Amino acid sequence: MNDRDPLLDIRAAARFLQVSETSLRRWTNQGRLACFRVGGRRERRFRRSDLMAFMEGQSHRHLAGVAGATQREARKIVDPRPDGGHATHGCAFYSSEREQATQAARFLSDGLHPEVVHFLVVAPQARRSILARIEARRPSVQADIDAGRLVLSEYSTSVDAQIEYWEIAFERAVSAGASQLRVVGDVTGAPFAGEGDVDVALGYEEQYERILSQRFPVTTVCQYDARPLRGLDVVRLLHGHAAACVPAWRPHMPASDGARGRVGGGPSLSSGQEVSWV
Repeated sequence: MNDRDPLLDIRAAARFLQVSETSLRRWTNQGRLACFRVGGRRERRFRRSDLMAFMEGQSHRHLAGVAGATQREARKIVDPRPDGGHATHGCAFYSSEREQATQAARFLSDGLHPEVVHFLVVAPQARRSILARIEARRPSVQADIDAGRLVLSEYSTSVDAQIEYWEIAFERAVSAGASQLRVVGDVTGAPFAGEGDVDVALGYEEQYERILSQRFPVTTVCQYDARPLRGLDVVRLLHGHAAACVPAWRPHMPASDGARGRVGGGPSLSSGQEVSWV
């Protein structure tokens, strides 16, 4: 246990997830949510990281259900569509720098093929860690960089400048013969997001979806550091990306779990199988 991942009592955990204490008790009794038992009364205590993982898992299962996917098939949600249509725009949360690097490296390594251009948009330190992991799986990664199949960049200081960069970069790649584009970027580290400003991040995501995702054959994974985020912010980010991936998706939150578990039609926290995006 470390200072950045303290134990929360059931009241604080319910407030964090925006659900009832009854829901938490039910999920822990069913083995769907991890908890610790402390003291003579065996009271529940929760790690923040476990709550984040649980929340992300519920939303991803809803996406997989809409797509009729199993856990293996759900990976296709972030892969280019075989029919050449528009790909998807999703998000992934990490709780350590190692997890961030592993997510990004797996996503990029699995798609480094001719006629596919990849973009890695992260801070220099994270980039070094990601490239080291890619190189372990694909020793020719430097050749991919030299050939323009893997483009390394950092986020601009403003949303407008970043959108303009993407338009130019995507147009150049497609004009050069790319049939698919794949992007992984750490939005938490973007200068325009300031100190974890979720409203600004969501504004950027909305423009990205409207201006770029609907126009180019691009598959995008936006990474977010889960550690500084509040539970409600995670729900907002998940809902924003889910709406982009599956426009007709309107999940229902059972009344018994309370309306607080839902934000603007956002993900229901009522099921327990986690599906990984990357």
